[in-house]
Amino acid sequence: MLNKIMFGSLLLSFLLGAPLSSSFNQAHAAPPAAELFGKLPDIHDAALSPDSSKIAYIMNKDGRTVLAMTNLKEKESSPKAIGLGEGVKPEYVKWVNDHRVILSFWQSEESGGVPYRTGYLYSLDTNSMKGSILVDPSKSGRPSTGSRLAKSSVFRQFNNIVVDWLEDDPDHILMSYSENDNNIKPDIRRVNVSTGSDTVVQRGMPDVQYWYTDLTGEPRIGQGRADDSDASWVMRIRDSKTGDWNSADDYTGLESDTDIHGFTSNPDELIISSYQGQDTIGLYVYDLSKKSITRTIYHNNTYDATGVILSHDGDKIIGAKFTGDTPQTEMLGDTVTIMQNIREQFIGFTVDHIDQSQDGKTILFKVSSPYDPGAIMLYESSNKKFKKLAGLRPSLKPQELGEVVSISYSARDNQKIPSFVTLPPSITETSQFKNLPFIVLPHGGPYARDAKRFDYFAQFFATRGYGVLQMNFRGSEGYGKSFEQAGRDNWTVMQDDVEDGTKWLIEKGYADPDRICIAGWSYGGYAALMGAAKQPDLYTCAIAMAALTDIKGFMREQKQYRFGRQTSRAFIGNGFKDKDDIKANSPVKIAEDMTVPLFLAHGKYDQQVDFNQFRRMKSALRKSDANVTYMEFEKEDHYLSNEENRKAFFKGLDKFLERNLGKSEFAK
Repeated sequence: MLNKIMFGSLLLSFLLGAPLSSSFNQAHAAPPAAELFGKLPDIHDAALSPDSSKIAYIMNKDGRTVLAMTNLKEKESSPKAIGLGEGVKPEYVKWVNDHRVILSFWQSEESGGVPYRTGYLYSLDTNSMKGSILVDPSKSGRPSTGSRLAKSSVFRQFNNIVVDWLEDDPDHILMSYSENDNNIKPDIRRVNVSTGSDTVVQRGMPDVQYWYTDLTGEPRIGQGRADDSDASWVMRIRDSKTGDWNSADDYTGLESDTDIHGFTSNPDELIISSYQGQDTIGLYVYDLSKKSITRTIYHNNTYDATGVILSHDGDKIIGAKFTGDTPQTEMLGDTVTIMQNIREQFIGFTVDHIDQSQDGKTILFKVSSPYDPGAIMLYESSNKKFKKLAGLRPSLKPQELGEVVSISYSARDNQKIPSFVTLPPSITETSQFKNLPFIVLPHGGPYARDAKRFDYFAQFFATRGYGVLQMNFRGSEGYGKSFEQAGRDNWTVMQDDVEDGTKWLIEKGYADPDRICIAGWSYGGYAALMGAAKQPDLYTCAIAMAALTDIKGFMREQKQYRFGRQTSRAFIGNGFKDKDDIKANSPVKIAEDMTVPLFLAHGKYDQQVDFNQFRRMKSALRKSDANVTYMEFEKEDHYLSNEENRKAFFKGLDKFLERNLGKSEFAK
């Protein structure tokens, strides 16, 4: 249920915080309570109005999520907010004009025992603080009332896909959705942001699930997967002169699975990211009329480009994103000088561009470091003034958190594995870095990666006095095609890289060989369970949150979803030799080999890794001698998005570690 709430001074105090830490040299206090790591970030997302007069926030406060607005120009005005209903999981907030914001959110639901998410857009007039859901799930053509934000019987899953924000039309946006429930052939529709009324701009086409428009709002690209045995990628391109739709097969260098980021002011110039014959992904301009790459925006021989930053109107390319040791942005064009001014004030911190005013003179950004959760900041280039708007996790103080260092080790075949070690806050000199109890923490995905940035999971362990090793094993993204493919094609290699990292810690004398626990979330949980089964002499205990446990069962479960069978085969099945190899590398099939203490947790509404994976593992472990701690969470997703559940998880984990790894002498 949406409730209009005036927070007054409560919200004002929340939006003001202590200054950022400037260096890692403060006295270390007692460890923060475990449940503080379960608190959701105070700010989930923020957006700046086109005229730079107002800020919209998605905020978490005292277990509630609210959408709040504050006027930057009126010093005496009180911020306004509406509470979001129970179970609402916000995605982002964006201004469509100077007095209206759009909130994208999801709800976890279940049908016939199958968990799924439903997406919505909520349009809010910030003057009256009244709003409605734009696309009525009942397909009656009327926007839903506020009460529908908390509860709906909708079965159409995707009601929040925006194709074009139409910067030159403040009253409309282009959305993609279909008349049927399963989004087989979504249309492009022009939707009035106030009334929710719509008109069809482009009818759906076979095998097209995603649409892209040029800067004039004309549909130009249709992309999706074909309903065939391989779910092959399909791309259709509309000629700007004839209006005919053509296959991407006719366009040299434009692969069907190319990532599309938009158009330049030239309606034939497409902004893409792809390999283009290189080992790493670059950002390019592709001219559809010439059917070729005409300009390289950004390319790095070591790291993949991960995204592009466009100006407020989408007319200019102002930045390229990539992740080295830390997430980075290479600013381009006029914004270089502004961002350089910002970065010079925050040496040692990562600066992430969030939004900017229509004239480009006011920048909204996030600043953080590996040991500082960070804050949302505002910079006005006209007077070169900075303003801190809100801290992200003010209950976690930099002086209570551990330093993060970049390292690399050699795997058994001499492949270098880039990694990060988070040290307990009590470690202030490298000479103290020896014989620590350790947590080995492989990331999820598995086709994801870790970086030198704030990680609440790693910092939780560090504040308990444990060192934390996070490795980007082969299969991790961001380091080029060959590095990622080496793991994707061989899951054994990924597990070997994790094991080799653990042995490296011992060989170097960094870790106490009798006190090493392996932990992970999702794929990381799978790696933890495999470590417990395959190397019981290496690990003292294992922690698995939302873990994949039954590979064959997982691939079977994915058949419930469109293209699930094909994608699970491509992303998982190809990493094993045959059915016997899959069986030998499924934790449920080797549960009897797990003898170390285990901690397993899972949400019952997990859509990424079905809760049945937890059930099967629990059943299989009855045959094991392992001492197992279980935590099950009702109506919970893959990420423990519910704050109370997340707090309970960390409190339970804290007790498990003290019981099985022992209280660390490096804890304060």
